[in-house]
Amino acid sequence: MPNPKAPNEIDVTVGRNVRQIRNMLGMSQETLGEKLGLTFQQVQKYEKGINRISASKLVAMSQALDCSIAQLFADVDASTNTVPVPTVSVAALKLAGQFDKIASASQRDAVAKLVTSLARLDATQSPLTDE
Repeated sequence: MPNPKAPNEIDVTVGRNVRQIRNMLGMSQETLGEKLGLTFQQVQKYEKGINRISASKLVAMSQALDCSIAQLFADVDASTNTVPVPTVSVAALKLAGQFDKIASASQRDAVAKLVTSLARLDATQSPLTDE
């Protein structure tokens, strides 16, 4: 029987998504808390999934983070109410968040080519020859 005091898997996922979006924006827990009328400790509890986020707080959170409510539920399979194992790192999400802010299409293309080139180079290097 599952531990009734353990955080719910979906609450943990929503909290993780809040943290990832907040980090992509370069926002502190304190700043998010101020926008929501909460302490940074309460934001921490939300991000860890220890405390559930009410529907009204989800709306306020999405407004404070300038994202959709659906983004807060990313990785939740609505048909099964399960959460797959995440496969994207925080660093990749941060990069993606900043990438979308590049106004110039040619600059976005250049960055994409650079990242692709670096990934190919990294994959071909032997661990013994890496810097």
